[in-house]
Amino acid sequence: MNLRDVSHVPADTGQSFTVTLTLNVEDVRALWTAAAEKALQAPGMTLSDVLDTFGPREDASIADCIAMLTAPDAIAGCALDDFSVRTAPVAMVPGAVIQLPVDARPLALMPAVNG
Repeated sequence: MNLRDVSHVPADTGQSFTVTLTLNVEDVRALWTAAAEKALQAPGMTLSDVLDTFGPREDASIADCIAMLTAPDAIAGCALDDFSVRTAPVAMVPGAVIQLPVDARPLALMPAVNG
């Protein structure tokens, strides 16, 4: 197959597309380190700026780190319409048990209203 064999949409159609990328963060420290290294490549960026943007490695802003590493570069022939990083909803596993917090205070009994 040759690229010239693919039908092309005329340039003036202005179609929009959504590209979705789902990530599972397995190592926050590695994510923070990679985001900090990329941020420090910007002219004038300091470690203080990195800490203001991402927080410390031990308490990183995961969404900001992901945004730094995944923000798209310019794509020929395209204008970026929107870019955001959101926390994905947690999928419940069927049969999973959720432990609710327990109040350890003794239960106070109320007097009966109608005797």
